[in-house]
Amino acid sequence: MAELIFSNLSKQFDGAPALDRINAQIKSGEFVALLGPSGCGKTTLLRLTAGFEHPSAGEIRIGGQSVAGGGQFVPPEERGIGIVFQSYALWPHKSVSANVSYPLEVRRVPRVERQARVNEALSLTGLSDFAQRMPAQLSGGQRQRVALARCLVFDPRAVLLDEPLANLDLALRASMHEVFSMFHRRTGATMLYVTHDQGEALALADRVAVMESGKIRQFAAPEVLYREPVDCFVAGFVGDGAVVSVRPTGQVDRNGLMLKVLGQEVLSRSATAEPSHVSIRPESITLSDDAPLRARVTGCTYLGGRFRLSLDAAGETLVAFARQRATIGETVGIKLQDLWAFRDPDGTVLMEKVLAYA
Repeated sequence: MAELIFSNLSKQFDGAPALDRINAQIKSGEFVALLGPSGCGKTTLLRLTAGFEHPSAGEIRIGGQSVAGGGQFVPPEERGIGIVFQSYALWPHKSVSANVSYPLEVRRVPRVERQARVNEALSLTGLSDFAQRMPAQLSGGQRQRVALARCLVFDPRAVLLDEPLANLDLALRASMHEVFSMFHRRTGATMLYVTHDQGEALALADRVAVMESGKIRQFAAPEVLYREPVDCFVAGFVGDGAVVSVRPTGQVDRNGLMLKVLGQEVLSRSATAEPSHVSIRPESITLSDDAPLRARVTGCTYLGGRFRLSLDAAGETLVAFARQRATIGETVGIKLQDLWAFRDPDGTVLMEKVLAYA
């Protein structure tokens, strides 16, 4: 296990910034996801950590050792990092056992010890019965577990995962979530997981770094990102719901601020006395016939046990959950509660970016 520290880390390609002064600390044994749209810099940060790229500025420290920056650069093979790629990167002519053994062979580990460690890694990933099979004889999920076992076998200080489930179908991706969680629990390895899928990030990680345009916009636990986003981009990119502008009324309650939201006064949680926007999650909306705020149903999707409603309220698109199907075009009453308010320096521009990524 090893702590990862990024200090003022920047990377440019042909003068264009891919990473802009990243500062973050990942604790030893922590599972962190890098979440963001394509081109936000998350894969660049992973490649810098692995040693596949040199930073333009700043420093990377792994387990207290400077591996990049300040005149230092430790090559990938000496960083003690395991990497799991989207493409699995297995040797097609080698068996499962030989693929897993390869990192130990490169390190000249004695044969007896090598076999014992390979057997342990295969057992941990549920592949003992597949040791002599070739990669072409395996399913996508099994090949991904071979890549995990190969990563595990040499006891890396940290594990980097680059969109490892992107090539799997939806059902298999869901089953692999438990495999990754088990892998983390059993090994205690520090893990850095790159994904553009918010469901994966929120389900797997201890903390999530939401990235956009080469910067980390918010780095927090999944539940904090969802309930207390810091700006319009995070509020719009993470989770379902809407982000709307608000006007403070000047009234302060011990439970929050009274704000003018969609023409109604609503009590909202807030970290600032002068918020500009609120995040309205589906859980914040209650359907009620006698509610003064009215909304028109524009969409209704069955999700299994409940319906997801798209609503038009005062020109804003909201999302709510209902137990019964609603008719497109009908008008319903809605009550707003438990909103989160924040101040965004330029919410209009940021929301345009969120919509562009959607």
